[in-house]
This record gives sequence, structure tokens and C-alpha cells, in this order.
Amino acid sequence: MDKNILQQCLHARARIKYLRTQAEKLRHKIDRLKYTDYGIVGDTVSRGKKGKKPLGTVRISGFSVFEYQEAADQLKLRNKLLKAEEVKLGRLVNEAEEFIASVSDIEIRSILSFHYIEGMGWAQVAYNMNVLYGDKIYTPDGCRVKHERFLKKF
Repeated sequence: MDKNILQQCLHARARIKYLRTQAEKLRHKIDRLKYTDYGIVGDTVSRGKKGKKPLGTVRISGFSVFEYQEAADQLKLRNKLLKAEEVKLGRLVNEAEEFIASVSDIEIRSILSFHYIEGMGWAQVAYNMNVLYGDKIYTPDGCRVKHERFLKKF
């Protein structure tokens, strides 16, 4: 097992978060196109001429099918990428859990699990460690330093 699997797990979570945000923006754009006047395009055209005199102008408007279809295609692609990344994350999490299970120190295992598997920040890790182990006070910096020292030893 390689300790780099833990970092890959964090990076995969960040990538999935980014893809979800982008997909949500596309869904919002599609909803705006469908349910508001945002997707309406219009133009003014001439009705013709009688001799040199114009017969008048008419305003025409309609739904921008091209823009809607382009956004829908991008959303499909984004969802496909998101599913592939989630499958990769599942594999990475399994490998990371195997690595964490091989660590002999239970306290370090908890810190690694909270940070890498659950995706918590150091403040959340410290809070959960305090809830889990009430006999000792954990701080965000203390958890981070323990984590770094363990990885240096490993």
C-alpha cells in the first residue's frame, strides 16, 4: 500500500465536487431556458414591399433550440464524467480503507479515516476525535501534526 492513495482520495473528492457544481450550473441554465423568457430569441422582419413602399414590419420570436440542446448535451457529458469519477473514488476509498486498516495505532487510524475517508477538515477531525475520545483534548493543529508525523515515519 502507498500513502499517496490517501492524497488521491482527497483529490478525487474535490474533482467530484467540482463536477457536481458544474452540472448544477448547467441544470440551472436549462431550467432558465425552459421556464423563463431567457431562452426566447426574437427578430424584426419586413413583411414585404409594394413597389418601393414597405408593407410594415413584424416581430417574430421563438425558443432557442440550439442553445438548449447544447446545454443538454453538455449536461449529459458532465453526468457521464461524474459517474466515472464516482466509480474511481469508490475504488480509491476501498484502497485507502485497506491502508488505514493496516495502521497499528488506533488514534491515527481514526484521524486518517475522518480526514481522508469522510473528507473532513482538521477542525471537524478534532471535534470528532474529542467526541470519540473524551479523555484527551484534540485541536485541529494537534491532529494535523500527528497526521504529518505519522506520514513522515511511514
